[in-house]
Amino acid sequence: MLLATIETLLQEKIGLDAKIIGTKEISRATQRRRLACNLPDLSSYLQYLFSSPQEFDELIEEVIVPETWFFRDWEPFTFLQHYVKSEWLPCQRQRILRLLSVPSSTGEEPYSIAMTLLNAGLAPHQFRIDAVDISKKSLVKAKKGIFRSNSFRGNNIEFRQRYFTQKGDEYQLCDLVKGAVNFRRGNLLDANFLSDKNPYDVIFCRNVLIYFDKLSREKTIQKLERLLKNQGLLFVGHAETSQILRNSHFVSVRHVLAFAYRKQDDEQEGLKEQKSQKNQHLIPNKIQKNTLDKNNNDDKFCKIDNTVNNQSKNQEMPPLQTARSLADGGRLTEAARLCETYLQQNCTSVEAYVLLGQIHQAQGLQAQAEKYFQKAIYLQPNHYEALMQLALITEHRGDRKKAAILRQRIQRLLVILNS
Repeated sequence: MLLATIETLLQEKIGLDAKIIGTKEISRATQRRRLACNLPDLSSYLQYLFSSPQEFDELIEEVIVPETWFFRDWEPFTFLQHYVKSEWLPCQRQRILRLLSVPSSTGEEPYSIAMTLLNAGLAPHQFRIDAVDISKKSLVKAKKGIFRSNSFRGNNIEFRQRYFTQKGDEYQLCDLVKGAVNFRRGNLLDANFLSDKNPYDVIFCRNVLIYFDKLSREKTIQKLERLLKNQGLLFVGHAETSQILRNSHFVSVRHVLAFAYRKQDDEQEGLKEQKSQKNQHLIPNKIQKNTLDKNNNDDKFCKIDNTVNNQSKNQEMPPLQTARSLADGGRLTEAARLCETYLQQNCTSVEAYVLLGQIHQAQGLQAQAEKYFQKAIYLQPNHYEALMQLALITEHRGDRKKAAILRQRIQRLLVILNS
């Protein structure tokens, strides 16, 4: 009961869903803090926790585990650079591009944004990046701009030579990039979160909604909508796409693996409604086939996922379309039942396993979701969707070794796509 009270407190204050991070992990973090405070039992620690805001901050530091690196999942930054070159500079050159990175963690993401903008041709005075995080320790590290090799992953690390100076086993970020980011502490669930700020042109809010309970996700998405200008861009994590599409003000940007959304103004709502019925799914399928803009001048943007999912059928069977429609409407139990029935006759359907995994994720049933994603990978080892979801699930439960292996497989897959 005492631990459940602490879990409830964390949920109310920072939106943390104990089912996602795990009760055992919260218990271990609580015990570490109890021992650090030299308190005899959990009851005395709980009393102290309620009376000390400082101790609650320390508990937050224990339960959140920053896991980030520079240019994580490259494509959001690729699309951001394309957006700046093709849309922002030709039309908005005289304005300052305003961006928000939340949570900013130890700084890798907002600094990656800054490097992307510099590479796109913007001068430092042409953009402003606000970076917000709830962790004091993460912000202290971010402001120092000193990183170790774990912050540089994958094969494409040319930027390290350009923007960093190596000092022993550490890398010091150059002042040009450091000076482009303004760090501050903040809690996404605070009622007045960034209420002193004007709306942003671009917001990165990736891989945080997946840790939140349903109510906290809804509140956060409402805040993001308020903080974003009309026609502004919102970048989220791969597993968070279904949450964003439940908000009628956002429409997906068609760029493979970017997971970006554009905020629509009121005049575009009717058009968006028609388009979403034809092209969007609340629970994402595999990387959507042939949905990229054929008029895009960048060949990379016109790649489709046939390379990744070359064993998939060109058209889905009607039962899966029906199941996805049910899931889109929130009828998750019915959708799951239809998928299970379909699999009884089509036991090698990769897409049915992936969809069933996504449905279980939406229900908060991570163990069941993982089982179905694993079945999809068994049948189709290079299925991007299933690999990505498995990596996220294993990261959430703290299995970093397995998550790292999955991430390496994904990176190799992306190299194939980008070659």
